[in-house]
Amino acid sequence: MKTHNVQIPFSLRVLLAIVLVPLVELTLLVQLYQSTGFLATLLLVVLTGILGVTLARRQGLQIWREIEQQLAQGRNPSVEIMNGVMILFAGALLMTPGLLTDCVGFGLLIPWIRTGLGRRLSTWFRARTLRQFGRTWSTDPTADPMDADEHPSVRVLDPSRDQPSSAAG
Repeated sequence: MKTHNVQIPFSLRVLLAIVLVPLVELTLLVQLYQSTGFLATLLLVVLTGILGVTLARRQGLQIWREIEQQLAQGRNPSVEIMNGVMILFAGALLMTPGLLTDCVGFGLLIPWIRTGLGRRLSTWFRARTLRQFGRTWSTDPTADPMDADEHPSVRVLDPSRDQPSSAAG
């Protein structure tokens, strides 16, 4: 029996997220209101927002200093940049009123979660890049892409080693 793998277009996934996340947030806030009351719900939303933004700001400034250090030492700050983007995203989620977005936002402020997510994103991006660009590409605009080697490769930077590695395609 043959199974069909359905691919949902990225734009449809974004649209579903834009519609479903607020509905889930509203449902959770209404349930919290019904079990604790209006004042407790309002205080929780406001306090998590203030605490989250404060933590995101502090961690963001720390990451900024780490990026500056890496650049001053002539090292690749790609891990720090990825951490900075995740902290920025966490801050945006924490400013959004809601329980689900707060949980995800606070999760992104935990360094070991960011490290694991960063590894997964890096692996996903590397695989997607190799799948998309199966042949070697050049920075030379006059180069003919059909002149690629028999075993094409893509130059991929490994942030954990700060050295380029060649991945066969």
